[in-house]
Amino acid sequence: MGDVKTILAIDGGGLFGVGVADWIPKLGSRMFDCYAGTSVGSILAACYAIGLEPLKVQEMFNSGLARRIFTKPRLPWRLNWFRPAIYDNKEAQKVLEEVFGDRRVEDVKDGCSLVIVAWNYKKRKEKVFTSDKCNNRYLMRDAVLASMSAPSFFPIVRLLEEDGNPECLGDGGVCGNDPSLAGVAALREGILRNGVVEKIQTRHIKCLSIGTSGVPREKKKFNVFWKLGWLQVVTDIIAQGNASYTSYGVSHLLDDRYLRVSPEGLPDSKMDNFKLLPEIRKVWAEWDHTAAVNFLGEAVQ
Repeated sequence: MGDVKTILAIDGGGLFGVGVADWIPKLGSRMFDCYAGTSVGSILAACYAIGLEPLKVQEMFNSGLARRIFTKPRLPWRLNWFRPAIYDNKEAQKVLEEVFGDRRVEDVKDGCSLVIVAWNYKKRKEKVFTSDKCNNRYLMRDAVLASMSAPSFFPIVRLLEEDGNPECLGDGGVCGNDPSLAGVAALREGILRNGVVEKIQTRHIKCLSIGTSGVPREKKKFNVFWKLGWLQVVTDIIAQGNASYTSYGVSHLLDDRYLRVSPEGLPDSKMDNFKLLPEIRKVWAEWDHTAAVNFLGEAVQ
């Protein structure tokens, strides 16, 4: 592929990310130049960026990682309405510490970059962590926790900026559920290789974008009969809406150097419905990987 730099961008999507973890090993052991992730995609991207093999990551996700992350606080049911979120992030913090330890965002394997997308509630703008340049001194586990803290599902993550000012961070799906654009921007701003910052021109960038849960609404009736009914769909609308818009923009920016893949037939459900996990995994297991492998310029194994 010459001097073309490749990006693997993975959407957020909660439990739908388990299917992606199952599917990625089909791409072989190839190394991407940049791993970009949002929410559950940030967990996967960070794992690959620190050098964990796809099969190892798949094993981690299948060993109960998701169930540990989605842990509810042990409170009397009468107090449920007073919780800041459905799930407690204390167990999630333990999981991320076990996986990433005290690594910082900059601590990735040689020859690759990491991009994690989160949202800054106080500044009302994106918070992008990149291993090469921007916000790279944060603990990797903190950046991932922020990126995966979806509104109403997990509490706001409170960190200190590099200058010591407090900040309130949350799910990157609010602004960039498809992290492709953040990946492209990071390469254009410059990647650090052998102590030298190299800025990559757009025509030398190739991006494989993986949508975790993009299900066409026409397959299911869409009705909101009362005002509070919007609460059930608003998170999905925000995440899938900005992901679709990002895909639209990046596809025109990169043209045939951009491929967006997402299997048809995924269940249209909340991102924490464990009952549908076998169906999610089945759909991803049956999804043909030939187009993605050919796009990357390798022979199908």
